[in-house]
Amino acid sequence: MTDYEIFTAAIRTYGETAQESLAAEECAELIQAISHKHRGRSHNIAEEIADVEIMLEQLKIINNCRSEVERIHKEKINRLYQHVYDAVL
Repeated sequence: MTDYEIFTAAIRTYGETAQESLAAEECAELIQAISHKHRGRSHNIAEEIADVEIMLEQLKIINNCRSEVERIHKEKINRLYQHVYDAVL
């Protein structure tokens, strides 16, 4: 099974609302892991990033917005590049 097939199966199995709620929970767990790191505590940032990335893929499927996300992503990277480039000069 491809990742896409697994994601769509999860959405069908648990429902869109449940998966969107889970995505929010995973984002909160990543925030908590980052906070732990900044406080010098043990953390699991890599695991939480992986969880969030998986949920982001499901959110793109649920909201049928993959192309729009890709377009905006490119725009934001270009803007970041410009800000970094301007800061260096």
